[in-house]
Amino acid sequence: MLNKKDLIRIINLAPNENDHWDFKLQWYKKNDRNSLLLDIINMVNTPHHDDCYIIIGIDDKTGKIVGIENDEGRMNKQNLQDFLRSKPFAQNFYPLTDVTTYKVYSHTKQEMVEIDVITIFNENNVPLYLDRDIEVEYKLDKNGKIITDNKGKKIKKHKITSGLIYSRVNDSNTPCDRSTSDAQMELLWKKRFRLDLNIFSQFKHYLKDANNWFYNETEHKPKYIYQLNPDFLIEEAKDDEEAFRGKFVCWTQTLMNIRVDFRIIKLKYRGIIIKEYVATVMDGARFIACDPETTNIGNVGQHIYFHYYIEDSLRYFVNEMIDNVSFPNTDTRDWEGYNQIKENLVLFKNNSEFEKFKTNSKLQSELDEKFCPNNEDISDLSRKIKNNMEYGDKLWGEPEKIAEQLLVEKHNAEVINRYLRSYRLQLYKN
Repeated sequence: MLNKKDLIRIINLAPNENDHWDFKLQWYKKNDRNSLLLDIINMVNTPHHDDCYIIIGIDDKTGKIVGIENDEGRMNKQNLQDFLRSKPFAQNFYPLTDVTTYKVYSHTKQEMVEIDVITIFNENNVPLYLDRDIEVEYKLDKNGKIITDNKGKKIKKHKITSGLIYSRVNDSNTPCDRSTSDAQMELLWKKRFRLDLNIFSQFKHYLKDANNWFYNETEHKPKYIYQLNPDFLIEEAKDDEEAFRGKFVCWTQTLMNIRVDFRIIKLKYRGIIIKEYVATVMDGARFIACDPETTNIGNVGQHIYFHYYIEDSLRYFVNEMIDNVSFPNTDTRDWEGYNQIKENLVLFKNNSEFEKFKTNSKLQSELDEKFCPNNEDISDLSRKIKNNMEYGDKLWGEPEKIAEQLLVEKHNAEVINRYLRSYRLQLYKN
């Protein structure tokens, strides 16, 4: 769904259209719903991997904002989904959509007006098409009245024919009596099988399909294998730098056993390593996860560190897959440590959200104020550290100092998470 800032940016480009958005002066008339169906099918069958939008209440000739307050043809999300479900899509696989109303300022009317945006969510299982013809509708004039010929006979539109592949190319839809070009068809099939993605994006896509990964151990090497395409696998290996890594980290401090060990997670494609992550083995080897990323968010000269994941990153999807393979039955699982780990960190939805917070001056000012954990918290955490220490761990400092640093890092994450919740709430309201 579009946030308002992105919507305004798109409207400012009106009347220019492309294969991501289309402008409409008004809603589709009740006796012109075939046009709505065709527009949605064309928008779904695009080779890119983004959502598409039909923005209603914008003059598609001039780009002026006119609004749709008195439009009798308006539909809500449920109306639209019911309409699409009633159509004979092949394999009964219909597009997913949403309808959202926004208030924007119209320079033409000198006031705030409502516009509706139909979101057509990205669909990889393209091309979508119909397996039965759709009944013919009559042609309408700009006022929604049926057009007749010189003998008074109502003029019909061409029917929507089953089996034809409609696709949006730049700002044009495929004519309703033919299929799209061979070149466009090839792009759609490449999208369906993810052949248009680079190797990292393909890996990410397969990791999202967590139920089709399984664990295996051969040659004394633990592996996670994607059973639908075994060219993609993940292997655990010895960490040659483990002796130089601290055995206590911020994100495990709420577990019973907070001492960690380290491994290397290797992402392989056809036996070639394409990516490696340092991974933490936690809670007595009950779980392994790629380490979160670490950054300094303070002002110049400040060293205010916190740890984070970006939810649409390859690293994060690896962890989600391992969690699913390790504990496939969420109803009977007896370990909730992974959720505890994530609560001690910051989870950004994407890189864009992360970058906004790296430069948030108000947040930086609050973090610049030195945080001192209270003695009771330090004592409790240092006791857990002592209980889980081994002889070699003493090289890494006193338990009280370790506990204080871990508590400061967790505090930083809590402050950022508070700002993040407020930011997302404000974004939703807008």
